[in-house]
Amino acid sequence: MDAVPTCETCNTPLDAGGVCVTCRATGQGLALLSRSGYASVREMMDRLEEGGLAPEIEQVPPRRPEERLHPLWNIYVPEADAKRALELLRTDWAELLGDPDAARAAERGLRGVDLDAGGEIECPACGHRFVATAAQAECPDCGLALGAPADAAPDEAES
Repeated sequence: MDAVPTCETCNTPLDAGGVCVTCRATGQGLALLSRSGYASVREMMDRLEEGGLAPEIEQVPPRRPEERLHPLWNIYVPEADAKRALELLRTDWAELLGDPDAARAAERGLRGVDLDAGGEIECPACGHRFVATAAQAECPDCGLALGAPADAAPDEAES
């Protein structure tokens, strides 16, 4: 894939018309809260709506080939609601991480997995321990694929 033109202000890939979707939304009085995969953004949107806010989501133009199949999405709220929205989302995560099982899952996810090291690994998603190989790098318990980086889904933490 050729170099993708990006916004000089926020580094968002430009759409086919050369417009930055993030800066356009900001210009319309919206505040960007996060950029992530659809499932994560949809979960945040539901939480914000439960809190009485009116979030909006928008697909971001792809930067990498993987993002054509697994696009990233921006989630916004009106600028006046940004502080409250961030507090709602932080509270939601703080409550979740108060759960010992959820805290352990977050810790596993932060550790990552080195498939090249060989031997037994712990699945970042479910904690199941198994021996992964280059040919079989999928958790037999939950099905999480731990394939090669070239085959990975877009980084949901990218912003």
